Amino acid sequence: MNSVIISIMMTILHGENITASRNKLVELITLAKNKNKTIERLDAKKINLGILESKLVKQDLFGTEILVVIENLHSLPRSKNKTALIELASKSQVNLILWEKRQLTATMLKKFPKVEIFEFKLSNTLFAWLDTIRGDGKNIKKQLLTFHKTLATEDPHLCFVMLLRQIRMLIQVKDGGEISGPPWIKNKLKKQGETFDLNQLLNIHAQLLTIDLKQKTSSNSLELDQELDLLIMSM
Repeated sequence: MNSVIISIMMTILHGENITASRNKLVELITLAKNKNKTIERLDAKKINLGILESKLVKQDLFGTEILVVIENLHSLPRSKNKTALIELASKSQVNLILWEKRQLTATMLKKFPKVEIFEFKLSNTLFAWLDTIRGDGKNIKKQLLTFHKTLATEDPHLCFVMLLRQIRMLIQVKDGGEISGPPWIKNKLKKQGETFDLNQLLNIHAQLLTIDLKQKTSSNSLELDQELDLLIMSM
C-alpha cells in the first residue's frame, strides 16, 4: 500500500490592513477547498489547549487533508493559555493559517521559523487623509481630494473602517480618555480633536453606524464611497 505524502504549509497573515488580509485569507481557503481539504476555522478566544490539540490532526475521519485557520491568536490577553496555544501552533504538523488583525513583531514571528508570512500594511495616503479630517469646515476640498487619492489604492470599506476608528479615538480624547500609543500620536489626535466639539463627533459616529447598517442591509442606493463623500462635505 502506497503512503500518501502530505505537504505541510504554515502561513501567517498579519497587519492593520484587514481588508487586504481578509481577501488573502479567502483566497487561501478557496484554494484549499478546491483541493478538497477540510477547513477548520477557530476563534482564538473560544479555544483552549485541549481543543487545539484535537484539531491539529493531519486528516479527518474520512482521510481528507485538513487546513486549520486560527484567528487573532496573538490578540489574546497575556496568559498561560495564550503561551501554550502559540507554542503548540508553532510546532504544528498540519496545514495551518494564522490570521491576525494586528501587526506582529519580529519577536512574535521568530517563534514560527518555517512559515510563509504575508504582512498587510496601511498606506501613507490613507493616514494622510485621516489627518485632514476636521470639524471646522476649513479644508473640505483638501479632505475630498485626499480621500479620492486614497481610493485609488485602498478599498472603500477599509477607508470606512479607519474613519470610524479615527472618530472613536477623537471621541475618547475629547472625553478625557487615555489613548494608547506614542506621545506624538496622542498630541496629533488632541490637536485634531480641537477642531470638533464632542456632540459633533458623536453625531458623525452615529452617521457612520447608519451608513454601515444601510450597506449591510443593501437599503441604500449610494455606493460606500459616495456616502463618505457626503459625510465629509457635511463636516
